[in-house]
Amino acid sequence: MKSMGEIIAKLRKDAGLTQEQLANMIGVSSQTVSKWETGTTMPDIMLLPVIADVFDVDIDSLYGIKRNARSKNVYKHNAHEALYNSFFETLEYLWHNAETDAEIAENVKESSEYLKKHPDTQTLVLSNIDGNGVFADCNIALAFNKNKDEIQSLYDDDIAWTVLKRFTDGETRAVFKYLLSDCYKSFTAPCISAKAGIELPLVECALDNLLHLKLISRTDVATEEGVIYVYRGGQTHKLVLVYSLLAIAYRLGNYKESYRGFIS
Repeated sequence: MKSMGEIIAKLRKDAGLTQEQLANMIGVSSQTVSKWETGTTMPDIMLLPVIADVFDVDIDSLYGIKRNARSKNVYKHNAHEALYNSFFETLEYLWHNAETDAEIAENVKESSEYLKKHPDTQTLVLSNIDGNGVFADCNIALAFNKNKDEIQSLYDDDIAWTVLKRFTDGETRAVFKYLLSDCYKSFTAPCISAKAGIELPLVECALDNLLHLKLISRTDVATEEGVIYVYRGGQTHKLVLVYSLLAIAYRLGNYKESYRGFIS
């Protein structure tokens, strides 16, 4: 069986990287990479996920281990569809029990299918001057219920505007999009810079933005050459909030008047 150093050397050569290029992507010196490949030393265990990510392999491959593919856990991946559809069951009840135009009532019998077939169509139900109500389109079903004072406070809330401001940075969005390819990978800023083609200072600023939004985490790995910052995603439970934020902002910016339903 090949040693880890031999495996790293082969992966590096297959990728067309020099020892110096690999070292820069990880955050160590070329001498350190050379010592790994000759078997003089072994990589810090905290750097193994980073090395694996550079070559797009799993950690087992660095040890020369080949495992049979395991079946993945099965989650109720369609739960969101069930919730989305249940919204329309309620919406149907509201539509058919309200004093609405007969033509509208006829057209919305298959409301959820209609919205899916007509992406530019939206519906707003039970809206009022305070901003409360239910909004839906082919991708979103959103209910908002706040009193007037709480709604007004949102316009002055620094937290909300800070989140929006951080996503206005193009590099932050580019780095975040790159990380979404595998939310559980470990990486360094130089590695992302090389793979995503973004200048290192811009990557570092983007990672700082994502850290502040708590969409990634960082581990400080102490080595003989200094501290290496290893980042990791894994905050997948927050992605639905990010997607909703972007989808709603897109809908607002590309808004078309095409309400179906009723406004009270």
